[in-house]
Parts: sequence; C-alpha cells; structure tokens
Amino acid sequence: MSTRVEVTDAEVSAGQAAAHYVNGLIRGPAGPTEPRLPSEQRDRGYKRIERMRRFLERLASPQDGLPVVLVAGTSGKGSVAAKIAAGLKQAGYRTGLHVTPYLQTPLEKFWLDGRLARPAELAELVAWIRPAVEDAGRADSEQSPTYGMVWVALTLEYFRRAHVDALVLEVGAGGRFDLTNVVTPMLSVITSVGLDHEKSLGPSLADIAWHKAGVLRPDVPVVIGHLPDPAYLIVVDEARRVGSPITSAGTSLTDFRCVNTCIARAALNKLAERGHSRVMGSAYDTARNVALPARYERMPTDTRIEVILDGAHNPDKAAALAAVARQERPTKPLVLVIGTVRYRPPDGVLGPLLPIAHAWIATEPQVMGKPPTPAAEAAIVGGNLGLPPAAVEPNPGKAMDMALAICPPGGRVLVAGSIYLAGNLRSRWYPTVDVERQRTMWPLRHTSDEYV
Repeated sequence: MSTRVEVTDAEVSAGQAAAHYVNGLIRGPAGPTEPRLPSEQRDRGYKRIERMRRFLERLASPQDGLPVVLVAGTSGKGSVAAKIAAGLKQAGYRTGLHVTPYLQTPLEKFWLDGRLARPAELAELVAWIRPAVEDAGRADSEQSPTYGMVWVALTLEYFRRAHVDALVLEVGAGGRFDLTNVVTPMLSVITSVGLDHEKSLGPSLADIAWHKAGVLRPDVPVVIGHLPDPAYLIVVDEARRVGSPITSAGTSLTDFRCVNTCIARAALNKLAERGHSRVMGSAYDTARNVALPARYERMPTDTRIEVILDGAHNPDKAAALAAVARQERPTKPLVLVIGTVRYRPPDGVLGPLLPIAHAWIATEPQVMGKPPTPAAEAAIVGGNLGLPPAAVEPNPGKAMDMALAICPPGGRVLVAGSIYLAGNLRSRWYPTVDVERQRTMWPLRHTSDEYV
C-alpha cells in the first residue's frame, strides 16, 4: 500500500537539523538532583519567569493576545488538552495544541487542527529565534536562553503566526513557575494534584497544589478535576484570592480515561459560555473519542500478543494504569517492560504495577539530558517488592524483543515508567520519519516517494 506524502526527505533533514540546534542548548540535568527548600525554590522560580519574560520581549512578546486554554495537573493534563483541542476543532475553530514532552519528534509540540507542523516550519522558526538566542548569550552568558525557554518561545511564535482561534497549551511541570505561565489564558484547567516532581515542587500535596494554582488569573475561570482535600483547599483559596471563578468537574471514577473526558467536557462547556458558542454535541462526542499516543495505546501488531504503550511515570498514573489493565482481560498473562528516569524513584511505578504482572523486564529510557535509572538498580527495587525481573536489559528495543519472546500467545506486553520509553519503542510500529513526512502520529505504512 502506498500513500501520497507532503514532506520530502530534504525537508525532514532540515527540521532535524533545527531540532539538533535547540537540543544543543541543554546544559546539565533537567531538574534539581536534591530537594530544595521552598523559599529557595520560589526565589529561583520567580527569577526564572522574569528571565523568560525578558527573553520574550526580545522576540516582540509572541504570547501577547494568544487565546490560550492553559492546562496544568499532575496526571491527565496532556490527554485533557488533546480532548479540548479536538472538541474546538470539531466546532470549527482554528485550534492549536501544545503537548510536552514529545514522544518521537519535536513537531508534536505544534499541532494545528489535528496535524503536526511541517519540518520546514520548525526550521524557519529556529532560523528566526537563533539570532536572539545568540545575542542574549553575548550580552550575559549566565542569562543565555535555556533549552526550555527556547522551545516555549518557538511554540508561542508558531501559534501566533498561525492566527489560531484557540491554543490549548499543556503546562510542563508545576504551573506557577513553568515557562508556559507567561500567557494570559482565557481559561485555566487543573486536572489533578498528586505526588510528582517533589524535588522541585515540594514534598507535600499542599506544596504541589500551590504550584498548580499559579495558573489562575483574575476574572479568568478555572476548571478543576477531583483533587485530594489538602490540594483542593489550596486551589480554592487561591481562586478566591485572585478572583478566578471555579468550576469543579470532580469525579471519583477510577478509569483515568473517563475522568479526563469529564474534565474536557467541563472545559468545553465553560468555553461555550464565554464566546465559543459553536461548541455543541458533536464537539463533546469528538472529545470523548480522542486520546494522545502512548496513553494506553495499542500497537498494530501482526502477532497474537497485544502490545500497549503508556507513559505512566508516577504513583497516581501507575495506579490508574494498573486498574485499567486489571479490568481488561484479567486472566491473560501480562509482561511488563518498565524503565524510569533517574530523578523519579522507580518504586513509585513498580509498586502499583508489579502485582498485576506475570513477569517483567527492567530497561532504561533513552533521552538527552535525563539520565535513566540503571536497569540493574530498578531490578533490585522490584525484587524487594516481591517479583524478580525476567531480565535486565538496558536497551529498550532488546527489552521489547525479550518481552515478546517470553509472552505466551494471547498475552499482553505493557510498557510503562516513562513517556520517553514509550517514545523509544513506538517508532518500532510508527517510524519517526513517516510521522514527520505524513504529519501525523499514526502514519500509514509503506509510504511511496510520491509527494504533493
């Protein structure tokens, strides 16, 4: 089978070269290696946001005037963002979507009406921003724009140029000091609050909730999911303090996919009330049926073994994933492939997931700037929890081969522990070059060389 594709290999190469330049801005670890005092973290955070604003001023402030839905939360924020964007697109609005981190290609940061940006557009954006990056570095080497600052600036400029009616913008981590929090949203969303990024956000739910509540703005409504009591009190108090009308879409459903749909529907309702009047029934139906890749995603295998990719990387996500996997075909054998990044303790994922597994393989996600937990170390943690691994294989591809070899026909292989691990393995079924050439995360296979 062949398909007509829009992007030449030369354009793909240009996009990859542009991404390589931005990747070259990575300096040191992605986050703190040791916990920081709240006062120290807040001082750093305020300086970080101010530094980001100064950089954006060099770029003529591309964030100004963007019609943004800002989506924060410990779990579910990417899926909720995708559902809101799909509903708005179905209603006829020109809609942008930014999700982070990406799985296979940085073009995933730039969705416009359901399509990925062209590699040539990324190349143009990097050519536009590069002089400003280098000028800022010459003016003050210690204030040179970071990798994260540049990606957020590129994102804002892309959607400014696209003249979107709405941009659904997923927050990276936290909220108050996340680099995306330079926008003035028309709607804020907090999907959930759970323990994650404790070294940078604080050790307690209340600390983390304070960071999430930083996305609230005066007179801008906020939709919240079901929050644990300590977090709920913090968010409600912040909403009253800043004057942000609050709508609860809380639900105690255990299936995270249903929870995300409820939150997205509540957000679409609020947008309909505030001017996006074309949002009606078909938009809600579309939102319900949309999911991001690597969120309990089944791969198109040609064997009797089912392969499911999920990016669950914290205790809440792992518990939700375990509940879904336990409900679906509970009598079928399940082999886990698990790998985590170094700054997240592996026991947070292993604890909920190992009890549902018949066997598991420890591996290591491969991503620039974020060292993995050594597979042998994760295996020891898993052994202490009661289930020794079937194997220790640092290479994700070889770990998948092992999982498929030991999984009996009719069984399942479930990948979890890191969105980066899911991205490493997803290209096995959806080659990244085809993703970029066809501008979709679900490219048709066996593409021809016929271009349009």
